[in-house]
Amino acid sequence: MKSIISLRFSDINGVLKEILISENEFKKACSNGVWFDGSSIEGFARRFESDMMLIPDTSFYYTINGIKTYFCDVYKAGKPFEGDPRTVLKKILKDIHEKHGFKLVAAGELEFYILRDHEPIDGGSYFDVSPRDKANLIKIAIAEKLSEARIAWSMGHHEVGPGQNEVDILHDEGLRIADKTLLAKNIIKLVCEAEGLKASFMPKLFYGKPGNGFHIHLSLWKDGENIFFNESDRYKLSDLAKNFIAGIFEHVDAITAIANPTVNSYKRLGEFEAPKYIYWGMKNRDALIRIPEFTNMDGARIEYRASDPSANPYLLLTVLLVAGLDGIKRNLEPPKSIEEDIYEYGLYKKLPTLPPNLEKALDSLEKDSLLRDALGVAGENFLKLKREEWSEYASRRITDWEYERYFEV
Repeated sequence: MKSIISLRFSDINGVLKEILISENEFKKACSNGVWFDGSSIEGFARRFESDMMLIPDTSFYYTINGIKTYFCDVYKAGKPFEGDPRTVLKKILKDIHEKHGFKLVAAGELEFYILRDHEPIDGGSYFDVSPRDKANLIKIAIAEKLSEARIAWSMGHHEVGPGQNEVDILHDEGLRIADKTLLAKNIIKLVCEAEGLKASFMPKLFYGKPGNGFHIHLSLWKDGENIFFNESDRYKLSDLAKNFIAGIFEHVDAITAIANPTVNSYKRLGEFEAPKYIYWGMKNRDALIRIPEFTNMDGARIEYRASDPSANPYLLLTVLLVAGLDGIKRNLEPPKSIEEDIYEYGLYKKLPTLPPNLEKALDSLEKDSLLRDALGVAGENFLKLKREEWSEYASRRITDWEYERYFEV
């Protein structure tokens, strides 16, 4: 299959799309592009303005089932399409490098359930081993496929929920991590389906069980050094890193619309260590931003814990980065860190909370001019689609809960 090339990109929701071309056509595609119908892609274009073009990013390729796979940038009328999520992140990353010399380094933790006939594959729990972990060989196969694809991973293990697992993508520069996240989800699903199983990244799959998170680790680098590091600080964090945290807190209500973009997302928050309250620290795993322990300056980073796997990673990294940079620009100070149990000491009563549902989060994004400007056309299309999604859920869709609750009235 060396003569086949896979070209990939994502829609506004982060759903992967693919075009297969021959190796001979690939050479033409790199210079002339590949045309496609943008009106058939969620959140891209209307029917009367549908002609769009894919230009492969040849700086790196992945190997999926023996096929070279390239991510593409979307063009419209000869220019990068501002509604393409990858283009949005790419522009921000280029801007911060040219203006400040900054480079974003990120890593991601993907949680997912493995199901057989819509039920968890096992009754295992955190870090369990086989035979309680029925997905042990599945995770090994996933790890092998990720390595084959040239996606560096750091860890895989059983999570807290029955049938729930986690695979961690090793740190890389921002655009690569977004690409790798989409491919990793795809590979995990493919491996499970090959075994007659189903992998689900749905944020809250089962009532009373842990939801699926997508924890993001972030640091900024300049001239080859991690500028989030400060040896003399309690957390080994620089003032700039704390400004970055404060910027995220300043815009967190709007960020939540991107980080938790589905109706279902909000049923996860506030349960089983999924953050609900806005605070930061090192010990509490239900903190919105946690400072992981590290042994050297390269490991200095922050962990944003509210996001879930339904988020588009390009848009997610964009809003986190733009918000953090706003904190640096304005020299914002984060609130005092909290290491005590916020429930035992009643501290949660005075803490602000994340938006309670998708509608409120979208309202916040609509009002946040900084993030709206950064997202541009992609943000406008995202808001339009998500408003429709909320309206369908709240006004038209009849849920199983309603049948159970009201059928006999």
